[in-house]
Amino acid sequence: MTKRIVTGVLVGSAWLFGLCYMPGWMLFGVLLLMSCACQNEFYQMMRRNGHPVSRNGGMAMGVVWLTACYAFPPYAARELPMGHQFETLVLAALVFALLLRVLFDSRIARPVEHTGVTLLGFFYLPFMLSFFIRLAQWGADAMFEIPSARVGVYLASYLAAVVKFSDVGAFAVGVTLGRHKMFPRVSPKKSWEGFAGGVAASMAVSVAMIQAAKQCAWLPGGPLVELSVPHALALGAVLGVVGALGDLIESMFKRSVNTKDSAGLLPGGGGGILDMFDSLTFSPAVLYFYLAWFVGQSVSP
Repeated sequence: MTKRIVTGVLVGSAWLFGLCYMPGWMLFGVLLLMSCACQNEFYQMMRRNGHPVSRNGGMAMGVVWLTACYAFPPYAARELPMGHQFETLVLAALVFALLLRVLFDSRIARPVEHTGVTLLGFFYLPFMLSFFIRLAQWGADAMFEIPSARVGVYLASYLAAVVKFSDVGAFAVGVTLGRHKMFPRVSPKKSWEGFAGGVAASMAVSVAMIQAAKQCAWLPGGPLVELSVPHALALGAVLGVVGALGDLIESMFKRSVNTKDSAGLLPGGGGGILDMFDSLTFSPAVLYFYLAWFVGQSVSP
């Protein structure tokens, strides 16, 4: 347990340092590497259980998609006919390219499963993680821009802190007080007590970081400073629940292929990169649309 906590603190500290001080292009590079690592671990898990997959093709799709998102922030993206954004064209082209690759490769014996598993890895990881880029680009109005005001970087930091402290709270409460199994079919060790502890931790961190942005002018809170305390509690609870569901979804995939960890890269039984990012997979999209729709703040300047 101690090794896992130390590993988590070190990884979290490195991520926070990067968000605070790395230039935008370097932040994009780090996210790109993390996404590729997660996607590779997912495809390796599928392969070990006999599922056919185009690992290189799927990862290439992820790289192109993330690069396109970085190149074209929502406000700077060229609008296509009938109001569609440029990323719609990129997405359609990527799916079509994969289908052509499967069509013309005579070695692929199970094209439906091959295509399905490859697309699952793409949409599950680089597509969902691309909303980290969208958060970091908050207010960007030019190509390849993460604004120097770093409002978006604080949003990404807020998200990471809320979700990962939820993980810590769930683990600590679950180990000490957990009695009632939450989802034994997928994750036998998770308890409702741990879940409640995780959501409580996410709510507390949400309020703390939003209040800090309100009180400290040097913290670029952006749309977060418009949130009241009840609103901050609600957003923290939503992100905590979504993070827990993301963890369960990855557990479902691992159980389906009879593996405990996505990889053995992290010391202290920490698993792989995907195990570290599982709770952060869906929460960036939730925060992005939550702020865009309900805070009265446009993604444009």
